[in-house]
This record gives sequence, C-alpha cells and structure tokens, in this order.
Amino acid sequence: MIRNIAKFALIGLAIVVAGIVVLYGMQYFRYRTSPEYQVEQDLKNLEKAYAEDSFGGETPEETLALFIDALKKEDTELAAKYFVLDKRGEWREELAQIKDKGLLERMIKDLEKTTKKGKDDTAFFTLLNEDGFESQVVMHKNSLNGRWKITEL
Repeated sequence: MIRNIAKFALIGLAIVVAGIVVLYGMQYFRYRTSPEYQVEQDLKNLEKAYAEDSFGGETPEETLALFIDALKKEDTELAAKYFVLDKRGEWREELAQIKDKGLLERMIKDLEKTTKKGKDDTAFFTLLNEDGFESQVVMHKNSLNGRWKITEL
C-alpha cells in the first residue's frame, strides 16, 4: 500500500515537474522570438561592432589627419571608415562621388585649413572653403574603445 502511494506521489511529482518545464520552455521560446529579444541582440551586436572598430585616432586631430591621408591616397573606402558605423555607408558613396567629380583635392585643401573647438568627448573643426561656405567636421569619442570618429561633415 505504501508502495502504491509512493508510486502515485512520484508520478504526480513527475507530472508537476514536466508541467513546470513545459511552461518555462514555452516562455523561453516565446521570448527568443519576440521583437524585444531581437532588439536586444541587435543592440549587443552594434555595441560589439563599435567596441571592435579600430579605425580612428586617439585624438580628434589624429583622426582628421588619418582621414585626410586616406583622401590624399584617393582611398575613399578607407576614408569612410573614419566615420561612425551608422554613417559609414552613406559617406562611402558620397566620397566616391566626390572622387568621381574630381573634387578630392579641393576637399583636402578645405579640411587642412580647419580650426578646432571642443570639450571632453566632442570636437568641432570649422572650415571655410574657397567659396566662403563655412561648415564643420564634428567628432565624438567612442566610449567603448576610446577612438575618435567623424559623426558629421
């Protein structure tokens, strides 16, 4: 009789444990397919990409010099890598168009005449081109790896 009660209790316990495992499993798989999970994964991947991005200098001046050197070599692919990841593709195309139009030399001259302002993790390089048009190169320090990246031009 005690054996029957023990068997019955073990079977009941097994059913309860199996139910709990199934419920947690369903929640886990529901979470893994949720939009929130996908956003979290995308954010982790983006943070990893920013942390591993080795292009840029330890100072804003160094980043600007590296950018100008890449332009002097007409390597627009390399020059685009000094921009933040979000703008890299856009500037890869823009710099290729500038190169195709034969305007790289003029751009380099303008960039070499910049004056710097800034504080802490932001730097502004103001330039005045030959036509009298004023613009800025804006850079921010990547907090994940300490590299300076161009955010606006």
